[in-house]
Amino acid sequence: MPHRFVSSLFVASLVLWPGLVAAQEENPADCIQEQREAGAPAADCVNRAQERCLQYPLGTEAGIACYLEAKDRWGARITERMETIRQTAPEEIAAIAGIEVKYDLKANLNQCDRMEELSLVRQDPDQGTVHIRARCEATAVGLAYVKLVLQSGGIEAQTPPAAE
Repeated sequence: MPHRFVSSLFVASLVLWPGLVAAQEENPADCIQEQREAGAPAADCVNRAQERCLQYPLGTEAGIACYLEAKDRWGARITERMETIRQTAPEEIAAIAGIEVKYDLKANLNQCDRMEELSLVRQDPDQGTVHIRARCEATAVGLAYVKLVLQSGGIEAQTPPAAE
């Protein structure tokens, strides 16, 4: 997936209105597969998973906590997915997946740094800035998970090479 496309997905996911989809708890991996099959953007699954955080007004502790919790859940999903890849894919593929997710996370979170710095040119930091940063980071980690799932689809069907 070209870097420009991932960046476009990232920016689009930050501004898309997640309320366009029904709020429900669903497995993001299932959502990603459904979106793939429908030819729809898998990044929408990040919006769906974080939709409940929109109920909190900008700058509230509850809103910030909601996005930080979402970020942690995305991180846990990445860890789980990487563990599955390490257990089922050849060592080289698992190493490549680890490198890819590491740099996807860095690139996505770098966009959060950029957006925060740009906003600070216009205003002093406040709870709203912290809230926006938390949302950005949750979305950044969620998008890294989406990309990992898309790129590793079907990996469970592979078996690791036999030990010699």
